[in-house]
Amino acid sequence: MDLEEAANFGEILGGLAILVTLIFGIRQIIELNKAKEREASREVANLLASPMYQSGLSILINKLSDDFTLEDLDKLDRKEKDATNFLAINTNSIGMMTFERQLSFKSVTRFMQPINRMIGARFRTLVEVLQTNAKNQGLGLKNHEVLDWAIWLFDQMDKQPPIEEPAYVLYRDWEP
Repeated sequence: MDLEEAANFGEILGGLAILVTLIFGIRQIIELNKAKEREASREVANLLASPMYQSGLSILINKLSDDFTLEDLDKLDRKEKDATNFLAINTNSIGMMTFERQLSFKSVTRFMQPINRMIGARFRTLVEVLQTNAKNQGLGLKNHEVLDWAIWLFDQMDKQPPIEEPAYVLYRDWEP
C-alpha cells in the first residue's frame, strides 16, 4: 500500500468514525428524550395519586354540583378549599407543561382523559369560580385568566376520540 492509498483509507476510517459518533449521539438524544418522558409520566402519576389531588377530586365529585357557585365553595372547610386549589393549580401546571412539550400529550391524555370525561364540567366551573374569586380579590390581570392552561388542556382532550374500551380489554393480547 502506497502513501496515497493509506491516506485515503485513513480518511475513510475518519469519516466512518464521525458517522458512528453521530449515530451514537442521535441514539443518546432519543434515549434521553424517552427517559425524560418516562420520568414526566411518573411525576404525573405521582401527582394524580397524591392524597391532596385525590381529595380535590373527591370534593369536586361528592360535595359540589355541576353549577356550584363561589358561595358553595366558600362553605367548604379550609382543608377542602386547599384540596380544590391544589387540584386546580396542579392541573393548570400539567396543561402548561404539556403545551411546552415537557410532558407528552399522549401520556397526559391517558392519565387525564378519564378525569376530564368524568368531571370536566365541574372542573371548568371550579376554574370559573376561582377566576371570579381572584377578580373579587383584585388579583386578576387584564387579558389574563387564572388557570387558563387547565382549560386549554381539557379543551385539547375534548378533541380526542373517546376511550373505546377499558385498557384490560384493549390490550388483553399485550405481552411484555
